Amino acid sequence: MNDRETFAWLHRRAGFGIHPAALQAIADAGSADPVADHVGPGPDGDAPLSDPWDGLALDPERDGRREAVVGWLRHLVATERPYEDRRTWLLHGWLVSSLGKVLLPELMVDQIRLLAAQGGGSYPDLLRAITIDRAMLVYLDGRTSTGSAPNENYGRELLELFALGVGNYTEADVLAAARALTGWVVAPALARARFVPRRHDDSPQRLLGVDGVHDVDTVIDAVVGHPAHATFVARRLVAEFLGDPDDESLAGVASELADGYVDADMHLDPVIATALRMGLDGRARPLVLAPIPWFVGALRVTGAPPERVIARARDHVREIGQLPMLPPDVAGWPTGEAWFTASSLIARTNVAAAIAEHTADDEPLRIAVDQSDWDLAAQHLGVSEPFGASTRAALAATAGTTNRLTLALVSPENLLT
Repeated sequence: MNDRETFAWLHRRAGFGIHPAALQAIADAGSADPVADHVGPGPDGDAPLSDPWDGLALDPERDGRREAVVGWLRHLVATERPYEDRRTWLLHGWLVSSLGKVLLPELMVDQIRLLAAQGGGSYPDLLRAITIDRAMLVYLDGRTSTGSAPNENYGRELLELFALGVGNYTEADVLAAARALTGWVVAPALARARFVPRRHDDSPQRLLGVDGVHDVDTVIDAVVGHPAHATFVARRLVAEFLGDPDDESLAGVASELADGYVDADMHLDPVIATALRMGLDGRARPLVLAPIPWFVGALRVTGAPPERVIARARDHVREIGQLPMLPPDVAGWPTGEAWFTASSLIARTNVAAAIAEHTADDEPLRIAVDQSDWDLAAQHLGVSEPFGASTRAALAATAGTTNRLTLALVSPENLLT
């Protein structure tokens, strides 16, 4: 790959796409280590990420839920630190809560802020924090879990979906975790969860073969100390950035990343950086772009204004099957070819039409499409391969620049990364 292709790949795999002018500027500047530049601090160094919800009213009685969702989408389109925001998006679909049950947008927004602030660091520390996060306590019923009536929902998902995977724990482990995590409540007047000792079962539990477990810290220590934990995390990262971890062409990748995760004191950023280097070395498979990375990427590459597009295609944006803060269940959203349903593809086409309609005439991608320069159009999209013969034929047979741009945005090449 040349520098342009390298950064285009990084921005599609570990970002949300990039405008052609910004991509050219990065390529012209060059880099001795593109992955380090992409994953490292943004243009403002170690300054905190900008807050997508700064100044927004999040009153649940006054359209605060829509404000929370649209505010995040608008931020993702404008972000100058796309890797960090893509990492937050990954974690939002991994350590899942949903506004549909949490109801209060303030709680969901605070959870996303937590994922953004701690997402690249120690994953065990993030698990500790998310365990007593107010939105998570509401979503998986931790706030009603008491020593006399422990609720097993969070303990089960911690073991199955957040840290170990099916087959690596027993029902007794679920109950032990549930008992040790009792006593946390969500008080509306407080900015964080509160621990109430009288609601807690402090008796020592045996969890995953570890005795004496009785609180958040000892639960997380037992979980991340399990032999299956590092491989579970590695496989999740392979699936996100490289491809199906069971694909024969990726044999051994998860094992290498698991070792790297342990060597990095279970911090995520170094492992993701290693995965991206593997991808640039050819150890990656095509991935289907889920609707939100595709949608945000289309807005970023075309320069279309998100508010106008959302207003024009609000129902279609919902129909593409993926909205921030509203995953379908605790397992998060589907992946891969599950997105190739007729309804999702129709909705993407309608959204693409709205994006194309609001793309200015002087935008590089629109000019390339207008001039039937299919190779340049593919470069502007940042896709890994030029448009194939069938896409070129379909584009050539389509009348009107807006219609051609719509087709380019939903082309098979642009639905994969």
